[in-house]
Amino acid sequence: MHQGKDDMDELIKIGKRKTILISIGILLVSIHTIYFYHAVRPEIETKKLIQQIIRFLLTVGLLMVTYKGKKWARILSIILFSLGMVGGLIGLVALDSASFINKLPLLVMTFVYSIAVYHFAITKSFKAYFDQLNGKEVELEEEF
Repeated sequence: MHQGKDDMDELIKIGKRKTILISIGILLVSIHTIYFYHAVRPEIETKKLIQQIIRFLLTVGLLMVTYKGKKWARILSIILFSLGMVGGLIGLVALDSASFINKLPLLVMTFVYSIAVYHFAITKSFKAYFDQLNGKEVELEEEF
């Protein structure tokens, strides 16, 4: 029985660590999106920059409450990152004739959002971490 507890503790640690790493990836994608939007323009659009900074801060807040184990935040994260993933795929199709290097930011964005959706919706490590945060009994499932 002691081994099962150690395995579960390790699974919880993995879930916590992956949640942090995925959150960092999402924030880096957001920062890159803001930079890339303004880098190709001759002047910075103040209104658009303020809008993007607010969106970035809301993303930080959402990731923080998801990290703290709020169910509504987890569900909202899955929905929004799924939309981001679909948006990235649509962008890739729309840039059909563009070179690979021009598609790379959209590929990275789609990949990061896909990993986030998978992590928050499916992985056992996040489920174990999430259940532990919410005071639920965490059980190690046997795989067959």
